[in-house]
Amino acid sequence: MFYVVIVVVFDLFQEVSLLDVRKEINFCKKVKMPIIGVVENMSGFVCPKCKKESQIFPPTTGGAEKMAADMEVPFLGKVPLDPRIGRCCDEGKSFLSEVPESPAAGAYKQIIQKILDYCGKTLDDS
Repeated sequence: MFYVVIVVVFDLFQEVSLLDVRKEINFCKKVKMPIIGVVENMSGFVCPKCKKESQIFPPTTGGAEKMAADMEVPFLGKVPLDPRIGRCCDEGKSFLSEVPESPAAGAYKQIIQKILDYCGKTLDDS
């Protein structure tokens, strides 16, 4: 058995992204592939200095969370936009190790734990 995580990548064309993910979910259901859940990426921006959240790309139809509920698929969480994620990737560094106190790192850890729960493990086991 293998596991699939469906990831929603939001960009300027959110509804197009949601349409693609709906197709992926329908395909997975059709071929009976287990779906761990949906993650909403780039869900707002949290300023690293003041910690205030801004909705840069506000969902017009409820976003990934509503889509997951409508499609009866677990919603794993939202990851805020953080430019340090890209920088860490470019430099080959772990974002979770480099910026562990960031809201995005906290979101990743919660999502990771939900995936591990689905697989019957804990973050401490891995």
